[in-house]
Amino acid sequence: MDKKQQAERIQKITRTIALRATELSPEDRSAFIQDEIAKVREAFRQTYEADERLTASAMAFVDKMDEWIQALVIALEMDGGEHRSA
Repeated sequence: MDKKQQAERIQKITRTIALRATELSPEDRSAFIQDEIAKVREAFRQTYEADERLTASAMAFVDKMDEWIQALVIALEMDGGEHRSA
């Protein structure tokens, strides 16, 4: 998987989690997002375990996902849900 494919994969995962989070009550979102990020972290750890450099890079992305997802949830809600396809 090249860098462009990795970036596209991360964007898709981030958007999917954000879209699903908008379907939940605001009280339930944070826990849901944290659970999903934990799943992504483990999947990336397994995917890139053979290369420490790639693992570190993937974990750096995952470390930022909460921030990105929260911002995307806000943007989706402000947008009124007009662009909700994943």
